[in-house]
Amino acid sequence: MPRTGRHPLKERNLVLKEPVIASITITTITHIPMLSGYWQESLEVLRLFFDSLLASTGLDFDLLVFDNASCHEVTDYLTQLKEEGVIQYLLLSDRNFRKLGALDFMLRAAPGEFVAYSDSDVYFLPGWLEQSLEVLKAFPQTGMVSALPTIDKANIYIQSTRKGIARAEGLLVETGTDLIPQAFIQAHQTSLGKSEAEYYSGSRQDTRVTFQGTSAYLSAQDFQFLTTKDVIRQVLPLRVEEGAEDYDPIYSPVFEAKIDRAGYWRLSTADYLVHHMGNSVPDLAEELKEIAPGLDFSEKVAEKADSKTKLVCRFYNSHRGRKMLKKIYTWSYRKLFEE
Repeated sequence: MPRTGRHPLKERNLVLKEPVIASITITTITHIPMLSGYWQESLEVLRLFFDSLLASTGLDFDLLVFDNASCHEVTDYLTQLKEEGVIQYLLLSDRNFRKLGALDFMLRAAPGEFVAYSDSDVYFLPGWLEQSLEVLKAFPQTGMVSALPTIDKANIYIQSTRKGIARAEGLLVETGTDLIPQAFIQAHQTSLGKSEAEYYSGSRQDTRVTFQGTSAYLSAQDFQFLTTKDVIRQVLPLRVEEGAEDYDPIYSPVFEAKIDRAGYWRLSTADYLVHHMGNSVPDLAEELKEIAPGLDFSEKVAEKADSKTKLVCRFYNSHRGRKMLKKIYTWSYRKLFEE
């Protein structure tokens, strides 16, 4: 109740328009606590994320961003994007919920019928959302679609997919050791800074399914996917059970595990339409030359790093260097943000 005057929104002749909510909500999590060390180039990577998202998404969507306690330079940038109308929902947290906690929070809040999630170090290629929706609608048993067909190492979370495909009628099912183009696998492997042996070892079997002209692979990635609000309601909350074997201090695949237990399929588009960037600005023209040879990256890629930065990158991309830096990063992160 007001103490003085009348609440402006209670005027009888006032006509308020209902807010228009897009049927698709795209969500992401940002966490850049500083712009030095490990995160030195992360703000430039984040700019590429938003640039490519806007340039490569042809459908209407609302954008929801959960910032996981980033530095003020990053939150200022995100606030600017919200003021410009790029971001519709901006959640600024003063504490770090880690990825799983932030993902749980966002998936609850996302209002769209379809909800897309992506880590904030992803580069989008044209058609990523359209093809993901096509797969999701062609295979209604699907709970998770990634726009990146590659070797899915989380085989323990695709048991429901395999069983469902075996029982489904009218599907064309193909299996083989080389159905996914090697260029796709090589591009993703390069984006992770891993050798072939580090990325994948052991037997490999690709599976492709086709229904009424739409094809998809048995492959889904935790860093980028499309799902539905109905599926989300069935898998929340996202919490790690005590003593779980898949526990990880940064992210545990609880969402994927629950998708599988609920009987949903995990698929990917037939084309390679999102690319992982990581914490440094990549040479996209080189890494995607076989994936998107006609795409011009010249205006989207930041200037080349100087020789000192290149030396650091070579060290980081080596197996020994990455292993050493991972130990240093884990130790320093806990010291700075958890103790």
